[in-house]
Amino acid sequence: MKSVGIVGGGPAGLVAAKTLLHATPNQFKVTIFEAAERVGGMWRAKRGEQGDKCSPEMRTNLSRFTVAFSDLSWDSVNLKNEGAGEDTGAGLSMFPQAWQVGRYLQEYAKRFIPKGVIHCHRSATYVERTSECHQKWLVTSVDKISKTNYSDEFDYLIVASGFFDRAGSAFATPNKMIPAVVSRLQHSSEFREVSSLTDIPGNIVVVGGGISGCEAAATAAFQISSAKYSPGPKPEWANSKVYHVFNRPFYCLPRYLPQDPYNQAIQGYTPAPKFLPLDLTLYNLSRRKDNPISPTNGQMPPDRAKKSHEFIRSLIGGDQRGIGHPELVYNPEQTQFPAFAGIADMYTEFVREGSIVPVRGRAKDIEIQDSSGPLVLIVQQAWPWTTGGVPESRIDNVVSMIDATGFNVSLPYLSQSTRTALEHDPRSHRLPFLFAAGSIFNPAVPDIAFVGFYEGPYWGVMEMQAHLIAQRWSNKNAGDDSISVAQVQEMRILRDAIKAHSNDVPQFWMNDYVGLVEGFSRDVGIRRDDSAFGSREGPSFAARYVGPGGDKDEAKRMIQDVRNALEDSQTKARFVAAAAFTAMQGVWTLQRKIDSRSQFSPGGTLKGTAHFHPRNPTEPGYTAEYLYMEEGTFTMDTGYSFPATRRYVYRYNEDTDKISAWFVKEDGVSVERFFNEMRFQECTDTLKGWIAKGTHWCDPDNYNSSCEFRFRGASLETFGITYDVNGPKKDYTMESWYKRPALVP
Repeated sequence: MKSVGIVGGGPAGLVAAKTLLHATPNQFKVTIFEAAERVGGMWRAKRGEQGDKCSPEMRTNLSRFTVAFSDLSWDSVNLKNEGAGEDTGAGLSMFPQAWQVGRYLQEYAKRFIPKGVIHCHRSATYVERTSECHQKWLVTSVDKISKTNYSDEFDYLIVASGFFDRAGSAFATPNKMIPAVVSRLQHSSEFREVSSLTDIPGNIVVVGGGISGCEAAATAAFQISSAKYSPGPKPEWANSKVYHVFNRPFYCLPRYLPQDPYNQAIQGYTPAPKFLPLDLTLYNLSRRKDNPISPTNGQMPPDRAKKSHEFIRSLIGGDQRGIGHPELVYNPEQTQFPAFAGIADMYTEFVREGSIVPVRGRAKDIEIQDSSGPLVLIVQQAWPWTTGGVPESRIDNVVSMIDATGFNVSLPYLSQSTRTALEHDPRSHRLPFLFAAGSIFNPAVPDIAFVGFYEGPYWGVMEMQAHLIAQRWSNKNAGDDSISVAQVQEMRILRDAIKAHSNDVPQFWMNDYVGLVEGFSRDVGIRRDDSAFGSREGPSFAARYVGPGGDKDEAKRMIQDVRNALEDSQTKARFVAAAAFTAMQGVWTLQRKIDSRSQFSPGGTLKGTAHFHPRNPTEPGYTAEYLYMEEGTFTMDTGYSFPATRRYVYRYNEDTDKISAWFVKEDGVSVERFFNEMRFQECTDTLKGWIAKGTHWCDPDNYNSSCEFRFRGASLETFGITYDVNGPKKDYTMESWYKRPALVP
């Protein structure tokens, strides 16, 4: 039996251990070294804890179908409070919270990995390969509780300690600046609350245009909005503004995307598209025309780059020009380069309304006029990402900063000889070591393997990497060293391009999830399960690729869950309420017409502005909440005009998949009582949008509502709400239409 040491007990280490033990039974003796107190890696924190690289309450960017391994269904994971057995009050969302992912991984370890395999509190301190005649891996580790040192030998070694290790920084400032800067600077992995950044109003600057930068900016803006528009006292920092600094444009994707954004019959956008979680839309096998499906990673040629821009624009409803900020728009010349993207539900509308100010360029310098006063950040643009404006700009009154420029890879336990064999380059943070395709092996050191060691380690890919390791080390497939050597050379070329800042290097150089999973599954002989979808149809997700020793019953449960989601999206308007509620955020121009049929309720028109302000839900059980505020001028049919205002609270409940409206109390922010509920149903008229209806008895009056939501991709172009009201003294129809405000030239 061959021995394998695994450094890291996060998703990569757990799936590697499980695969070696179950796919190739009785061939490997496995030991996991996990430095933390429990497994889970960045996901291990419990509710209420600080968390390592993310908050336990943070939601995943990909759905639970992608954030899962092939043979453990989320339905099999206990999400109740530990010990008491009470419900946490947080049901399983389509996009789980980080602590729920941690609970999933703990259940995975409990179910599949025998006792004695995982050693928590054991930190690997030094790993080296022994002499050529006695080729073993010597792992030196320390128990962080007892301080006892250990030395263990293994035939093979798997590095699964994560790609995102030490926080990087964009602020390489002179020593004299450090005290004044560091006190107001947090890395995005540490950022949890605006209140920890500042207690005074001012400008909060987020530096970095990747997914974490987009997310951090949206989170900060949301917390400011929630503090400002929730009941209770208002902290001073609630009057702050967020500035987001990034070098190149990016598209911001919401978590729900349309499957069918275009309608060929009307030769334009479908006003009522079917929605799915973004990964089920993006990872659709039917979109792939290559046969067999193979990964398209590395540098991206202009023709493929332009197609990626066109595809993303079709999903979000355009090139983002309508938001009113050219910093977020790729001009035609720039679309020859790969499209970058962020994932955040609220970012776009915060930009439109001015809560987030996008700034194109790189952080160049920091001016400090007073060690305790605000800072000034200097931002420098560079070709080809200039906006045509002033190449250098200043952001004044900076009270705090969030550094979202990524991580530096650090594997301090690897010996220098191993680093040299793997061609380590500490200056290349995106490709620090060189491997053959798939980022697993280097033929120079065939008895070490890496799992999840690249940007964007999606779970299905990690599981396939583990299968390839198990197969190769069990001598079922030794691999072709000549091919591997050639692939390592390709990675050298890619690394040179990354270091030279070539614009044809994509945001994630291993970004083709579907191609990677398909290619790996072919290599290891795992057939995709098409039984519920048809050949090359439906989304690619881990449960469709169950390997040897996998629990096929658990996989079938997940496959059925996805199948139900797809069918419900087609026939039951599932996910429309979530997409609509997300898209309602922000500022709208409002026009209302009241047609009265009673002498007691006068008719007239209202023209004004409406605003849906996001805030934390004020009651448990709701997923999201807005404080709705409108103001305008009401002109009666008699010609008399006067200012008019109105407020409601709108809520979304993921469990019921419904939007509801609530009256507010006299304080203008607290919920008083229920008003109306929107129940979505499909409209058969291809020229109309999604229809939602509701009925409410508000003693002594009856309210019947009908709403229409017209989409342009994932964006809500316009929506209307009509009430037919009948009662002893009420008999009128009120029709309100909301449109995004026109851009000021």
